[in-house]
Amino acid sequence: MKIGSQKIGRVISALAVLLVGLATAVNAPAILAHSAAVTNSARPALVSQTVLASLPTVDPAILGTCTAAIHDRYTVVGPDGQTYRTWHPQVVPIDPNNPGAGTCKFAHEHGDNPATSLANPNPPAFGYIGQMVGDLEAHEGFKVFVVNQGAVNNEGGVAQNSTRLVFHQGTGGVKRFDTRTHSMMFDLVASDGHYVHVQGMADTGSVGSICANPRQGRTVVVTTGCSLTSLYEIWALTFNAGGRATINASVGVFDPITVLDPNSLPGQRPTIYTANVFSKFAPAFYGCDREAYSGPIYWYNANGPTTFYTDAYGHPAASGLKQQVSANNSIGIRMSSLDLYQMKLHRSQCVSGLGLKN
Repeated sequence: MKIGSQKIGRVISALAVLLVGLATAVNAPAILAHSAAVTNSARPALVSQTVLASLPTVDPAILGTCTAAIHDRYTVVGPDGQTYRTWHPQVVPIDPNNPGAGTCKFAHEHGDNPATSLANPNPPAFGYIGQMVGDLEAHEGFKVFVVNQGAVNNEGGVAQNSTRLVFHQGTGGVKRFDTRTHSMMFDLVASDGHYVHVQGMADTGSVGSICANPRQGRTVVVTTGCSLTSLYEIWALTFNAGGRATINASVGVFDPITVLDPNSLPGQRPTIYTANVFSKFAPAFYGCDREAYSGPIYWYNANGPTTFYTDAYGHPAASGLKQQVSANNSIGIRMSSLDLYQMKLHRSQCVSGLGLKN
């Protein structure tokens, strides 16, 4: 059974194609202006302390050749005033004040550098959303996908706006097989004035086998059931922010670290490493060869307000998660020069030093 990555993601939005508006002219300065206008309360502040006792410990297996103290440098203060871990490079200086001390490598990575995003360059607070619902998502599972206006994908499609997706999708553990909602932060800024800056627990649907037709929202590789020619794990995710915007996206992994035993029961999943079952496909699987599909995005907010609050699941609330949605009613906008409703970008993050809990 061959799974073509070019076709993935269109399932969730095929009916939207005829409803999407045409793209507007590229206007990078306008995107930069709105990105800079995201209010300070939505921006986590960098924390300068070397070690913070309030931080939860991480699995030593993800530290690689670095120490826990080095890992603890990379933190931010979230909107609630608490300290959270954030994005960091995979290779970092041992002592920032002494270049001669060399570097170390973490055994995990978080994808694209969020500071390069034209939609939102601020450091994300990993774990801020999950803790609101008692879900302590593993640090190594947070992945960042940056697509800036003008970026070109492997099919020649040119991004028509700028997006940033921060999503929790690790493949090194079995919890994902039975967890339907995962934290998401999504930012989009378009040159025609459309924007969203939303966050919450996104719904990924039910888990399903790569062998199934039709697939479930969260498709994973299984140990048995069909003959496979690829090991593509992909999750379709959706999040409705207070009835004012709906975010649809998909995230795919070409080299998942673990696979599902379809005969196992929820809560009793064994850890089965992909390399032990499908060694013919690659010498190693580190969950680092990924792609993301952004869109379609729907706006239902012509009359505002453009700033409002919801709970972690997107329900309107007096306080909680801050959401920002432009005053538009639009059933999608053009995302790519080749696709009316989605922009796909494949970007491998595979480097030496990664471990089996990436």
